[in-house]
Amino acid sequence: MGLSSADGGTSVEVDERTRITIWGYCECRWKRFLLRLASFLTLGFFRLLLHWKPSLYVKAALTRCSLKRADVVLIRDESFQWSRRPVRVISRPENFCLLKQGGTLREHCSLRYFTYRKLKFVWFAELGSFHRLQSFDGNIDCESLHAWRGWTDEQASKLMAVYGANEIAIRLKSVLELVFTEVLNPFYVFQLFSVTIWFSDTYYYYASIVLLMSACSVALDVYQIKKNQTALQRTVHKADVINVLRDQQLQCVSTMQLVPGDVILIPAEGCIMMCDAVLIFGNCIVNESSLTGESVPVMKTAIPAGGTTQVNYDHKIHAKHTLYCGTHVLQTRYYSGHEVKAVVTRTGFSTQKGQLVRSIMYPKPVDFEFTKDLLRFVGVLALIASVGIIYTIVLMTIRGSNIGKIFVRALDLITICVPPALPAAMTMGVIAAESRLKKKHIYCISPNTVNTCGGINVVCFDKTGTLTEDGLDFLGILPTLQQGGICRVELKQARDFDAGHGIVRAMACCHSLTQMGQQLAGDPLDLVMFNETGWRFEESQAVNESERFDILPPTLVRQPNPNGVEIGVLKQFPFSSDLQRMSVLTRELLSNEVILYCKGAPETVISLCRSSSIPENFDSVLGYYTKRGFRVLALAMRLMDTSLLKAMKMSRDAVEHDLTLLALLIFENRLKPQTTPVIGQLRKAGIRTVMVTGDNILTATCVARECSIVDNSLPLYFVESVETDTLTFQLHPDEITLSAEEESRRPDADQFSVQIHQIKPTYQLAVSGKTFDIFCKRFPHLLPKLICVCNVFARMSPEQKTQLVNILQQLDYIVAMCGDGANDCGALKAAHAGISLSGGEASIASPFTYKLANIDCVVSVIREGRAALTTSFGIFKYMASYSLTQFLSVSLVYWLGSNLADFQFLFIDLVLITLFTVSFGRTPAADGLHPKAPNVCIMSSNSISSLLLQLVTVIFYQVFLFVYVAKQAWFVPHYFSPKAEVHPSYQATGVFLISTFQYITLVVVYSKSFPYRKSMFSNRMFLFSVLFAVGISTMLTLNPPAWIVDLLELKMPPDMRFRTLLLLLALINFLHCLLIEECIVDRLLPCLLKRLSKKRRLTTGNSKRTEFESILEEIGATPAWIVGDNVGHRRRFTKLGGFYNNANLKVDDQLNMYLCEQSNYSKL
Repeated sequence: MGLSSADGGTSVEVDERTRITIWGYCECRWKRFLLRLASFLTLGFFRLLLHWKPSLYVKAALTRCSLKRADVVLIRDESFQWSRRPVRVISRPENFCLLKQGGTLREHCSLRYFTYRKLKFVWFAELGSFHRLQSFDGNIDCESLHAWRGWTDEQASKLMAVYGANEIAIRLKSVLELVFTEVLNPFYVFQLFSVTIWFSDTYYYYASIVLLMSACSVALDVYQIKKNQTALQRTVHKADVINVLRDQQLQCVSTMQLVPGDVILIPAEGCIMMCDAVLIFGNCIVNESSLTGESVPVMKTAIPAGGTTQVNYDHKIHAKHTLYCGTHVLQTRYYSGHEVKAVVTRTGFSTQKGQLVRSIMYPKPVDFEFTKDLLRFVGVLALIASVGIIYTIVLMTIRGSNIGKIFVRALDLITICVPPALPAAMTMGVIAAESRLKKKHIYCISPNTVNTCGGINVVCFDKTGTLTEDGLDFLGILPTLQQGGICRVELKQARDFDAGHGIVRAMACCHSLTQMGQQLAGDPLDLVMFNETGWRFEESQAVNESERFDILPPTLVRQPNPNGVEIGVLKQFPFSSDLQRMSVLTRELLSNEVILYCKGAPETVISLCRSSSIPENFDSVLGYYTKRGFRVLALAMRLMDTSLLKAMKMSRDAVEHDLTLLALLIFENRLKPQTTPVIGQLRKAGIRTVMVTGDNILTATCVARECSIVDNSLPLYFVESVETDTLTFQLHPDEITLSAEEESRRPDADQFSVQIHQIKPTYQLAVSGKTFDIFCKRFPHLLPKLICVCNVFARMSPEQKTQLVNILQQLDYIVAMCGDGANDCGALKAAHAGISLSGGEASIASPFTYKLANIDCVVSVIREGRAALTTSFGIFKYMASYSLTQFLSVSLVYWLGSNLADFQFLFIDLVLITLFTVSFGRTPAADGLHPKAPNVCIMSSNSISSLLLQLVTVIFYQVFLFVYVAKQAWFVPHYFSPKAEVHPSYQATGVFLISTFQYITLVVVYSKSFPYRKSMFSNRMFLFSVLFAVGISTMLTLNPPAWIVDLLELKMPPDMRFRTLLLLLALINFLHCLLIEECIVDRLLPCLLKRLSKKRRLTTGNSKRTEFESILEEIGATPAWIVGDNVGHRRRFTKLGGFYNNANLKVDDQLNMYLCEQSNYSKL
């Protein structure tokens, strides 16, 4: 059954990591009637409100019921996004089928289901809940797969009725539909409301301009959405035809007609996979770059039968035997008499490709505090407007104004206090930043993300292709010496050895390369290693390319000279990430000796070698190279003492033992030249950097040290799971040297002791995907602590990368993710800011795409984000101040029974505000990244204090002038006439003139420069706007032309000295506001708040902190939190294989961790 939630809903699993909560509702006629009536009486506003809140709509229109009777389900996901889906019923004369365990079918005459984000959830009466429609994945064992013979036409038809067509259908919304969706946005609805009020009030000019700006904004949004939808649709391949086994006969059908359990034939010439399928016969060479980002073709082999133990098929466990939808099968190879067959396991949106598309179509909403605060502040402005409405209604009622006029004036105050142009104004800084990024070849498909980039405090990087070059360089060979050591004086090359030397033969044979046309294809490391030997690679030309399988010898390697050695590779035990090695069985032509060559991780290979062949200084030499970022592999061999036929039938475990260690191969995965400087800039700016890679943990930490993601001055601990009930600490010594003299002077193990709580006050962790998964599933309470101090995440799957990003966000980090492959798509989409270094799916999933494959773009994106965020803060505060200033001016003039003239409004709104808004965001970003991050909270004490102090200043000068004008000898009181809408007066003119200078003052005050933007003097357009506005306002104050006086309906003071005094008052107002912002808000206030926060923390222990800051404070200076209370005792170390092993520490919660401290090592 589905799990019940605390609020009465039923929890349903979508996948391994995602659940939704659902409630059942059924139709209710009287609620429907009341809903329609309320919508009619409120002119549709009530229905619009319910459109914005789907949960309210369901509760208002329907009645809660059990899921068994439900006509509609209300769905809440883990991000608390709500949606509603209708429950549909399938019924037809003949039955249809659902898959059961073991691949059997269960017939149904009717079926209730709902679809959620392209997935189908079916009602199971016996379970009393809806569950996701199951496929072959996990429903059948490997032995049964080999015996599987597919469906009949009738069975396939019945399955098709439930599972639907095998397609990833992306419906392109029409332009009209997109426009309608955008226009229903609350901000645009308010703009439409404001424009309507203005038109009814004959305020045509500005209303038309705002309407035009809004239309342009909607058009740009619709264009971008349409473009993204089209680009996503292009990534989905169209239907093809394929041979499928139905009724024990081959039929050529459309790929859209495939259902789970169909047996398909993979064409010899290759194809694009249109479903997920498991190979049961033959091999395939597949390009999986569309899913993994790796351009290197991989070999897929038939799934093993499983033997005596029944093992259920699982696409994750059996990935090497699974063909994924969207991947390109380049070539097939099969046993003579057998074709390459596969069983369809998943179709449509359930496939790997479908899941990728779904993650792009339905991204997790980005939770950014700036957006929330923006809405909160608009609410505050609306509250102020409501006060103004009450003031207007009371005042105009007392003066006998008619209801229509009172209504228009009251609503007019709303449009003044909450500026409708705010959304358009807020985008100006973003548009400018986007334009500057485009000049640097950084393209943005989600402009709203630019502001988010300003608050980034952690950047996650993929490794291969992002931080490092794609390929590897072969540095040399470290052969084992006969004296029992490893050559450590200099690296040797393959040409330094005889042709018959075991090292050269191992390098030439032990790989998984294959020939495609005239080129070798395979793992880049294998290519580099093989090319180093200079040998030639051949595959038998006696048979057709698609039949080269199980024919001896399938692969031949030979020396380039005509009489050189020729070796046949007879059998391959492919590389396994679990085993960390690969092996091949070989035989030299004209020889009867069968030799096994093995290549893999040094730690794994030596565990299979005879101890007599392992040099005494193996650990120190291995550590010497791995700690310098080199990739190290071990080579070993075994001369088989059995015949060829027996050796070919032996299992892997039977042949991979008693090996002789031959050498260590040293490779270098070079960093890109831009990597280290960029990481350095980010670290100096206080931005945390994290590596998230699929590579092994040793390589990852080495690269992380080299590029400074890992701080070389701090201890680093590996956290790995151990299959025991104890916790072991292993500690590298501080220095590894390779000279015999220094080896002899190494301190004795008994001299080493450490108390855990005396470890350095700061530390770093590195973790593998396997251990990360253990934390997630078994110890979620420790997971946040791990993530706060772990800078290297190795062997991470695409799903784990996405999960890591989500957890970082839950800890209040603002996360950027930078990657170059489609395997990063989920993380790129989940992050606050995803930056893709490649095209294809990754660029569609990511808000930013950089055309140059390096991480230079990260600094540029953050710089521009900080500048855009500063601009948005400034322009928001300016628009809020402008609206409140105008609100105050109008309120004062209302007191006179008058209003500002239309052209006075037009001068303020169109000339001043529009000019400032357009030019405000064009100030370029600062050149560097400042260590202090910008504030991302509009509702912070700093922002609120600034607005309040500036507002008080504005009020003071306007009210002062309003009163001061009335005391002048030449003052004539305003004549109130209920019939006259606007009647010129000295006081109204004075308020208008001083307010024009106040708008200029506020825009200069809020145009912050250092440390995130360059000086406003670098923004020529803004500088011109300010000077132009000052010039016009000065002219209006001192000596305006008669036609302007008439146009603006001004009543100028007759005394020139008063006009000069008004100008002086405006200057004092400017200096006063500037002093408040620069001295009080930016300097004095932060110091006072810091002291208060410190005092509150000392007295109450409370202070406002982010989640990750609280965790970092809690876990202290050591990783002792991993083992709870059972640490803190002094332990002595004993030597263990070149490391130093602490005594075992019991763990109450059964978490078995293996911590290994890395230290600095001297250069070569």
